[in-house]
Amino acid sequence: MKKVRIAIAGASGRMGRMLLETVIKASDAELVAAFEQPGSPFVGKDAGELVGLPGGVTITTDVAAGLAGADCLIDFT
Repeated sequence: MKKVRIAIAGASGRMGRMLLETVIKASDAELVAAFEQPGSPFVGKDAGELVGLPGGVTITTDVAAGLAGADCLIDFT
């Protein structure tokens, strides 16, 4: 089964963190990008750190690059 590749905008907020946790734990989905606004203290950190899980995806501000590998974007900004 092919996993759905998901990008999340607003990753450090309450709902963003819930989405991160859900996607990281899902067997049928893969977190491929996490976005925050420029100047956010979370930019450059592993997205999984926000929820205490191994994520392997660095939080970025580069939406175009992040969306290149995604099937869908969940925007909680």
